[in-house]
Amino acid sequence: MMLREKAHQYKKSHAATTAYSLSYNLFRGFIRYVIPSLTMILMAYVVFTSLNNTAVAEPQGFSSGSAQRAAPQGFGIQSTQPNTVNGVLANGQTDDYVVLEGRFLIPDNKNTSEYFFSDAAGNEIKVDISNSNNNTPPLPNANYFLWGQVERSFFATTINAIEYTPML
Repeated sequence: MMLREKAHQYKKSHAATTAYSLSYNLFRGFIRYVIPSLTMILMAYVVFTSLNNTAVAEPQGFSSGSAQRAAPQGFGIQSTQPNTVNGVLANGQTDDYVVLEGRFLIPDNKNTSEYFFSDAAGNEIKVDISNSNNNTPPLPNANYFLWGQVERSFFATTINAIEYTPML
């Protein structure tokens, strides 16, 4: 019985230190793990908000002394618009946008996406319609408006069709 009493006394005497040690360990773990995590989250938030500050890019209103913006000058060619095939061949640069009037010449091979386009003067240029917005091939002997982008290389000038619509 004596052993049991000693164990009970030992338990009572060390119970307070065990509770103190448990709360101390929890507090120490909180400071060691949770506080640095919260600090990193706060720092990431500050960096993210400072990098994504859009207040500078917002419109600042109108002022009477500001110059008027010029109207757009067509499809990327300001001085001489190549609205004919000869104009495209002479003045068109890579990535210029053009609008042509004319008709498609149907190739011998029906499975191809490369056509020749002829304007009213009879001049021809190669047109790639594979990336166009149209889902049907052009009809023979029908007049079209061709919206496209010029692709100029050292040997040839072609047009990548964006869209072609029949003239009514």
